[in-house]
Parts: sequence; structure tokens; C-alpha cells
Amino acid sequence: MGDGATNVVVHEPAELGRGGSTAEKGVVPYRMRRIRSHMEIAGRWLDCGCADGSYAAALLEAGASQVDGVDIEPDRADEAARRWAHEPRLSFRAAPAESLPFDDGTFDAVLLNEVLEHVGDQRAALREIRRVLVRGGRLVVFSPNRWFPFEGHGAVLGPVRVGKPVPLIPWLPQRLTARTMTARSYWPHQLALVVGSAGLEVEALDFALPLFTKYRWMPPRAIDWYTRALPRLDRIRLVRRFGVSTFVLARKPA
Repeated sequence: MGDGATNVVVHEPAELGRGGSTAEKGVVPYRMRRIRSHMEIAGRWLDCGCADGSYAAALLEAGASQVDGVDIEPDRADEAARRWAHEPRLSFRAAPAESLPFDDGTFDAVLLNEVLEHVGDQRAALREIRRVLVRGGRLVVFSPNRWFPFEGHGAVLGPVRVGKPVPLIPWLPQRLTARTMTARSYWPHQLALVVGSAGLEVEALDFALPLFTKYRWMPPRAIDWYTRALPRLDRIRLVRRFGVSTFVLARKPA
């Protein structure tokens, strides 16, 4: 999917909120395994929207030779820099995804983990990511999957802000729900088309299941069963399709 995919429509939320970290217990290694099931983690990476740096550190442990992290929030970038000051192959700075402070062709790969749905201009952010990738470099994206029946960012209903996951909103027409949302949400094909519209070639489309470590939406017994069954469920693609996030792997043309 390349530059011809420019006509995809993702309805913009009336209000874009800042994203939080998804580095809850078990989530980071789970998502690293998803990435490694599709590609080797090696070379220099950019963690765009790095939050506290947990994913950047995990990329380094998984095989990256160097990882740079950027976050639009200066306090987050500063926190990450302090937290990982002992590791010279990790560096962090504040910068928006739409204006990255790196030269063309700096990175072998970029991670955009639950970030694209929050940036002010998603197309500008993807163009910047394409710019800083080497030829043949990869982009890894995790973003909300509308097949998952809960809106994890909450909703704004008139003057009322609902902070907890809201059921069924993702399954309703986007033209009706966009005004209630605080982050973009994509059908899987939409996310692939948005990435492709930046001149990147989509190589893989997959999904990530929820781990229910932060929001325990089910009864404790159900969560215990789900946790035990997760390795088996994760091998069933039809089950993964209803995961909390869509995974897209794309390549900058050589």
C-alpha cells in the first residue's frame, strides 16, 4: 500500500487527549514478542512517544544496538532520561512526532506504540517517520483496534467526561462517535491505509490482545482463566482480531 491510499477517512475526535504509558506488568514483553514474530530487532531504533522509556529499554534488550526516545511531554522525556541514565545506548529528548530532531535516514526502525491516535497531525507524523528511516527501514505501529468492543480512552458526553473504558463505542459509526472520543480509533484496514498513505509499504497486519493488568474489566475468576489461556488464545488469529490493538509493520521502500 503506497501513496495511492490517500483517500482513507479517519474521523477526527473533537478533543485529542495525551496518551499514557502502556508499560503495565507483562505488556512490554508481550508486545516485544509480537514484534519479534514478524521481524528481527536490530540496529538503531527510535521510540516515538517513549513515555517513561520502558519500551526503549526493552528494544535494547531484545537486540537493538541503540535506541533514541522522544516524547512531546518534556517531563516524560526527562523522567526517562533519569530512569535510564546508567545505559549509554539509550537517549531521550522532548520533541513532537511531527517535527523530529534527527537527520534523514537516521534509524533502522521506528516504534510508534499507542501514539498515532494522539498526535495532532497523523499524516505529518508519518511523513517525519518516513524521513528519518533508512531505505528499507521498518515502522512498527500499535494503535487502537475498533474490533475491540471497548473504548479504552474513555469518552466525552457533553459536559461529562467518562474516564473508564466505555463499551460498544468502537463498533458504532465513526461519524457519530468521533465527537465523543479523545483519541482516534481505527478499523485495521484504516490503520494500514493511513500508514501506506505516507509512502510506506505495509508488510504485515496483526493484533495484540489485552492483558487486563491495568483495567480489570472482568470478574477475577474470568481474568484468571483468561491469563492462563492467553498463550493458547494468542495463537488463534480469529481471536487476536478482536484484540485491543492493531499491529502494522511497514517498510520504507529501498
